[in-house]
Amino acid sequence: LAWASGAPGALDLYAMDADGRGKRALVRGPGNDTEPAWSPDGRRLLYASTRETGSYDLWTVPAGGGEPQRLLAAPGHQRDPAWSPGGFRIAYSSTVVGNTDVWVASAAGSTPRRLTRGAAFDGRPAWSPDGLRLAFVSGRGGRAAVWSTTTAGTQARPLAEARLGAALDWGDALPGPAPLPGEALPDLDQRAAAGLVVTTGGGRYRLGFASAVDNVGTGAAWVRGTREPGAATMRADQLVALPDGSIRTYRGVGELRYTPHPPHYHWHYQPFERYELRRPSDFALLERDRKSGFCLADHYGHAASRVGGSRPPRFLGACGKGRPELRGVDQGSSVGFTDRYPAFFHGQDLDLTGVPAGVYVVVHRANPERLLHELRYDNNAASVRIRLARTSPGSVPTVTVLQVCEGSERCPPG
Repeated sequence: LAWASGAPGALDLYAMDADGRGKRALVRGPGNDTEPAWSPDGRRLLYASTRETGSYDLWTVPAGGGEPQRLLAAPGHQRDPAWSPGGFRIAYSSTVVGNTDVWVASAAGSTPRRLTRGAAFDGRPAWSPDGLRLAFVSGRGGRAAVWSTTTAGTQARPLAEARLGAALDWGDALPGPAPLPGEALPDLDQRAAAGLVVTTGGGRYRLGFASAVDNVGTGAAWVRGTREPGAATMRADQLVALPDGSIRTYRGVGELRYTPHPPHYHWHYQPFERYELRRPSDFALLERDRKSGFCLADHYGHAASRVGGSRPPRFLGACGKGRPELRGVDQGSSVGFTDRYPAFFHGQDLDLTGVPAGVYVVVHRANPERLLHELRYDNNAASVRIRLARTSPGSVPTVTVLQVCEGSERCPPG
């Protein structure tokens, strides 16, 4: 939990565990530090602060405390920060000369875009669970109401009356978009983590593992990225084959970003897969991966036997390798192929530093935000129950696999 406390004009940020333990001050200093918002992976706190300038800017601080860093500064006041479900973007209210609008920026505070325009108040944004829409409070037409808009700022419409100061919160995500008749759709079957091993380096301990996702559907997981001139990322659209030979396009199923790190140097799609370390007693999220994305390609035909035989590989373009200037790129996983990555391969790990000895569940999720259209979604998670042990305080932990649970995220003892 995080909250702001103090006298008006001198608010500080505090945090504690959900059971009331571990109370601590995260941010102290001149001015107001307020409106905290946890990042989806729990590693950072985003908040609004008047430190340094006297006007509200957006700042971040590590969950364990440390030196605050200004994320975004702009004319006027930037307030009400909200993370997108995947943690790739933030939305916030920006007030300039008395006019408030909703803006969106990357999680690094770059490429801010204004979503709403007008003389009325538009603010206090909240993301939909699928990350495709934003709700906000508006005073348009002289009546306060909740409105909704796409992340491109289009299709804005009123939903219900509300106070201008209302706090918005979306409900749980739907299971996933339902398939339409005749669509050749993928079925991403997540395999449980394999080859688990712990390494140490730089004073930190990391749990590495191999991951694999089989496509056992009737069509490819076909992603096409496109971007406008000057944009740093590509918008990812999903292409779906229809019986008459035409293609149906589902827009905005994620993003592609060029990754200039060896041995990659190509365009990564995100969000495709997510890794989590959870506590089995209450399924609390303890750690999440920091993987930057995935290059989807037909390199491993490991699922061929599951779909009645092998097919020719289709996606072998290396995801635009060595081509950061590209304005468009296709990538995907064909039927019968497996997207596979080995342990520690650019983010194939979880940080165990500070995690005590005990029993945990390692969860792997394919299509974690249900942005890709699939035939089904009940096989998108798999897990492994493990025991971490240490021979002495501060020693490198050892990992023992207790149980493998294909098709289950919780891996209950059996």
